[in-house]
Amino acid sequence: MPDEIKETLSENSRAILAGVHPELARRVEGIADSLALESIFIQVDAGIRTAGMQDAIWAPGHTLPGKAVTNARGYQSNHVMGCAVDVYVEDVGTRQPDWNPAHPDWQRIVALAPMYGLRDGKSWHDLPHLELIEIPTEPPSEIQQLCEQKGVSAVWEKLAIPTFDLPSVS
Repeated sequence: MPDEIKETLSENSRAILAGVHPELARRVEGIADSLALESIFIQVDAGIRTAGMQDAIWAPGHTLPGKAVTNARGYQSNHVMGCAVDVYVEDVGTRQPDWNPAHPDWQRIVALAPMYGLRDGKSWHDLPHLELIEIPTEPPSEIQQLCEQKGVSAVWEKLAIPTFDLPSVS
């Protein structure tokens, strides 16, 4: 892998990836490297969350005024399992997030995601969301209970996510 590709993700993005499932982190780094070859840069905005953090994100539009951001409460989210991240396209000129879902760079992320063993959230209107394809979009109750009772590491052990063969980046 060329040296200039190794630093496509910011320190903050790498710190967020350090908290998620290692296989998810590897796949997100892979898609980021591939996109960088096309001069599309992404950064990681969110990774693992506590159930309380997820509930706070869920509340607007449900129990608080505001627009609903998610329909997943607490342990219903793959973020709480450490198996999902949210990313954004970084504007090359300003280095600011570009959240415009009509931008062709977002369409490219959606197109590449399956090649990296990732499912995007576009079908449920959560474009920045990427998660491992091996898991259901909503963790089954058994996994939710395991996470609540024994923590994320027990979930990762139970899921036994295999290493995905990433496309070569050249």
